Amino acid sequence: MEHLFTWNYLIAIYLFTAGLSSGSAIVGAIGDILENMDDRIKRLATYLAPFPVMLGLVALVADLHRPWYFYKVLINYHITSVMSWGAFFLLVFPIIAVIFAVMVYFNYKGILRKLFAWLELVLGLAIGIYAGLLLAAIYNNPVWSNPLIAFLFFVSAISTGICMIILGGKLWDQVEGLIRKIIPGRFLPEVRLLNLDHQAIRSLIGVDAVIIIVELMVISTLIISYMLRPTGDVALGAFITGGYYLSFWIVVVLSGLCLPLLLGIMELRDRFTHRTNVIVSWVEPVLVIIGGFMLRWVVVYGGQLVYPILTYYK
Repeated sequence: MEHLFTWNYLIAIYLFTAGLSSGSAIVGAIGDILENMDDRIKRLATYLAPFPVMLGLVALVADLHRPWYFYKVLINYHITSVMSWGAFFLLVFPIIAVIFAVMVYFNYKGILRKLFAWLELVLGLAIGIYAGLLLAAIYNNPVWSNPLIAFLFFVSAISTGICMIILGGKLWDQVEGLIRKIIPGRFLPEVRLLNLDHQAIRSLIGVDAVIIIVELMVISTLIISYMLRPTGDVALGAFITGGYYLSFWIVVVLSGLCLPLLLGIMELRDRFTHRTNVIVSWVEPVLVIIGGFMLRWVVVYGGQLVYPILTYYK
């Protein structure tokens, strides 16, 4: 039987990039509000937050059959529509995130900075949660209609956002070389502070290890909830026991969660040499990010495998 996949890889890319921005924005905003976070981590998170969701927005518009009509979603606003709320979040978040990043970059200390930090936190939470609610808007889908999908996507967003910050910190040496050619010299001392040392990366890996444990618990609960539903066999067959099960268990669970968790714990317990620690600090976030993308991929395609959608948008 040939299945119709109305939502393709572009939707998976959007869900993934929205999660990256959500996780990074939440970390940066919390660090700025509480003022108890490593300044380099806070700044990196804030600077990185606006860009992934911009790429995701391009993917989302490109997925439309008539992308030039996207503006109609923005102007035809319905307060009860999930799509309308999502369009609002996507429109406002990049603007707030860029303004907040500029405030952080120039070290602005006024009350507006706190206001924008709270706005970034709220909008970061919103786009992280909305990514799962977008799927839940499709009625009677045995895979997507489970509210734990939205929570799973949100937890994964925090984890992948943290890993993006780790990679951003490790790549800053190369980025700094380009910045030196663009930014006037008086700004360079602040820019150089963004290169994360091993201790800063180690702290992020520790936080991510906790998030991964939570994510594994959510996945376990999700599987149990599917088993208790009348349509459980259908939902499980989408990506857990059939369909995309290899991608789910091998890429998402094993290499995207369990292996990074094991590597992170061993690094935190000083079981590696310094050279191995350097390698692990690259491998662990890359595996988590790949697993985060594949999670969205198998859920998007798995849901259509058992319940193909046509042209329904709430």
